[in-house]
Order: sequence, then structure tokens, then C-alpha cells
Amino acid sequence: MDLSLFYLPTWREGFGVSLTRYYEELTESVKLADALGWARALTTEHHFHYYGGAVPNPAIILAAWARETSNIRLAPAVSLMQLRDPLKVAEDYALVDQLSGGRVDMGVAKGFVPHEFDAFHIDQAEVPERIAEGLDVCMQFWAGEPFSHTGKYFSFDRLQPWPPTVNGSLPIWNAASNSKESFVSAAERGFHLMMNHYPMSADSLAEKFGWYCETWEREGRRTSDRKAMVAFMAHIADTEEQAIDEAKAALQEHAGAFRKVMRREQWDTDYADDVSVLLGMCEDDDWRDVFRRRTLICSPEQAAERIRRYLDLGFTEISFIARYAGLTHEQNMTTIRRISEEVLPMLGLTAKSAE
Repeated sequence: MDLSLFYLPTWREGFGVSLTRYYEELTESVKLADALGWARALTTEHHFHYYGGAVPNPAIILAAWARETSNIRLAPAVSLMQLRDPLKVAEDYALVDQLSGGRVDMGVAKGFVPHEFDAFHIDQAEVPERIAEGLDVCMQFWAGEPFSHTGKYFSFDRLQPWPPTVNGSLPIWNAASNSKESFVSAAERGFHLMMNHYPMSADSLAEKFGWYCETWEREGRRTSDRKAMVAFMAHIADTEEQAIDEAKAALQEHAGAFRKVMRREQWDTDYADDVSVLLGMCEDDDWRDVFRRRTLICSPEQAAERIRRYLDLGFTEISFIARYAGLTHEQNMTTIRRISEEVLPMLGLTAKSAE
């Protein structure tokens, strides 16, 4: 099992630190995860809203992290390459790969925020084709040999890829959430899988992961080569009651911001929202079920028990979203340490290798 630190960088005035300090705190937490032997640090790409918009180009902050770390792999989760020229995407991540000494992975997904596609004049119906074409361009670029390209959205004459990547390729992770096509396509192309738990029920997550695994096997690939990550909103405290009490407002705001951008309500500044946001994600009528069934907002013992279920399903990596909305840097760092020092030993794993 691998561990990863996952950020959807959400900052606004009112969180108690400047944006400059917020970036510094994220870097400090990535350095801690690196020192503890975690496998990956990931950040998302979003635009024009405090929901993730602190990092509109993951390559830039990953380059900063590359210079502050030694072993941890770095990845966008995801790069919205469908909004960009793929040659520029390929150059950006090849440069970060060089700065990190070959520690970069690539993450892609269809995206979901309407105002982002509107701003860049991209039809969401074109996104699957744009990603497929963009990835083909990037992978040829990262392979290092001169090439030309004639496609539906991009064309260019023969060019020399520069800078080169360290190892001639970058591992590709595909984030998937809803459509069966996304899971099947990822497995068909041999990409690793990323899933985020809190927007979906445990049964739904297991079913969708099954689509990926079945296709992977049908393609004749070895199970041992399959990598699959599941991300959890996380906050570790001595008891479940304490953890929920400390993280409730933050999860509520985070989920509320997600709902607003999905509904084109990005100008709504009622940040706190209300408990209906959580109730909308419940299978029953108790908002606490969101915490108990879809997160690692709990005690160390409960975290270990829940993680075990997903390892048994076949996931190879657990990703922790430990800072969101108003949770502080100190709380984030404490959660990271407690996962390594308390949760891993309960799973029979060591903090340094998680293997």
C-alpha cells in the first residue's frame, strides 16, 4: 500500500493566513510527507474560484515542491489539459520532471466545473476527444523523439521535444467518477486509476472500481501491474466525535462550494452553507453518515478499519485530503503524523515504506 497527500487548494480571506503563507504551509506539509516516506503529493487544477483556484497550473507549484523534496513523487490530480495547448502541457511537466530528478506522474480527467469550460471556450462534449488527442501529443513528446502531429484539434510540423523527461515517459493516472466509459477507457489504455470517495457511496465506488478491474483483466494485463488510488477527506482525532466536531464546518463548506460551482452559482458567497449539503450525500437521514461511510474523519482505530476495507477491494494507494476549507496547517500536520505513527502500525505497516 502507498500513501499520498492530495490537495484541492482552497483558500479565501477568512481562513486566518495570507495566500502566500498558505502556499508555504502546503509546501511544509509535502516536505513532512516526503520525510515520512509517503509515495506521492498531488494537487488539482481549477480556475476563477476559491474552490481549488489557488492552483490554476499544477506544474508551477509542483516545481516548487520538487526543489523542497527528495523522494516523494509529484503529480497533478488532475491537469485539465483539455483547456490548454498539449505542447505547452508536455513542456511544463517535462521541465518539472527534470527539476525533480524524474519524480513526476501525470493525472488527467474530464473535469466538471461549467464556468471553467465557458471561460476557455471549450465545449464539454469535445472533452474526451481533446484529452485523448492531448495525451497522445504529450506521450510522444515525453518519449523524446522528433515527431509531427495532425489531429482534429491540434496540428504542427516535425519538432524536437525539449526539455526531455528523465526516463522517456511519465506514468499516467486517470481520475474517474461517474461514467462507465471513463473507467473502461482508463483500463483499456493501461492507465492507473484515481477515485475520490466522498461524492459517492461505498457501494457505488465498489461497483465503479469493478468496471476498471474487469476491463484491466479482460485486456490481458497482470493484476500486479494495476495501480488504483482512493482519496478520502481526512481528519484524525482521539475520538470520532471530536474529529467530526472539528471538521464538520470545513467539510460542509467544501461540499457546498463543490455544489455551487456545479450549479453555476460560483458568485454565491454564503460560504458556510448549511447541513443540507451533507444530507444530500447521505444514504439515510443522518448527516453523520457522510463522515462514517465516506471519509476518514475519525479516530486512528476507525481509520485503520476503514482503510483495510479498501485494500481488500484491491486499491493499492490511499490518498488523504487533510486540509480543506477552514482546517488549519497545524491540524493538517497532526493528521499526517498520526496516520504514519498510529494508523499504519495498526495495519501492520511501517511509516517509512508503507509496503
